[in-house]
Amino acid sequence: MSQPQTPFDTIFLKIFWTRIQAIANEAAQLIIRTSFSTLSSEANDFAVVITNSQGQAIAENSGSIPSFIGTLPKTVQATINQIGKENMSDGDIFITNNPWIGTGHLNDVCLIKPIFYLQEIIGFSATAGHVPDIGGKIRSVDARELFEEGFHIPIMPLLKNGEPDPTLVTLIRTNVRTPDQTVGDIFCHVGAVELISSRISNLMQEYTLTNIDV
Repeated sequence: MSQPQTPFDTIFLKIFWTRIQAIANEAAQLIIRTSFSTLSSEANDFAVVITNSQGQAIAENSGSIPSFIGTLPKTVQATINQIGKENMSDGDIFITNNPWIGTGHLNDVCLIKPIFYLQEIIGFSATAGHVPDIGGKIRSVDARELFEEGFHIPIMPLLKNGEPDPTLVTLIRTNVRTPDQTVGDIFCHVGAVELISSRISNLMQEYTLTNIDV
C-alpha cells in the first residue's frame, strides 16, 4: 500500500512561488533596460517563462504576452526532445524561431537555457521576443511561405559552455537589415536567461532544495 503524501505547506509554496515570479519580473526588467530596439522597452513584445526540469511552466513575468506564455513551455519541451538533457551543459543557451515549435512567425526569437544545480538540470529559463528584423519581405504578413519570412533558425546552440557561436551570429547579422538591433536584442535576452539561472540556483541553496519539479 502506498504511503500517504505529506501535505504541502501552503505558506511556503506561496512565498516560494512569489519569489520565482519576482525573478521572472527582474529578468523582464533587464530586457527592457538593455534592449537595443523599442519592441521590448516600449511595445512589450516579449515574455519570460521559468519551467521545471520537464519544461512545464512554473512562472512568467507580469504583463507578458499570452501567446508567448502558451508557446514557450512547448519550445522548451521541443528543445529537450531534440537536444536531450544528457547533451546539455551548464553555460548552454539554445535558440530557435521555428514557428511550429516556437511562436507565431520568424521575427519571434526564443532562447532556452537549462538551469543547473548540483550538476543536475532542475529547470529551464526561456524568453521569446520580437526582433526588429529577421530578413525576408519588408512586411512579414505579406509572406506566402516560411522561406519568404526571413532567416530561419532551427533549435541549435547560441552559446555552448558560455561561448557564443560566432558563425551563427555572423549569419544572423548578414541576413537582417538591422544587425546591431537584432543581435543586440537577442543578447539582451541572453542576459535575462542567465540572470534567471543564477537567481534560481541561489534560491535553491537558500531553501536547501534539490529540485523544483511539481
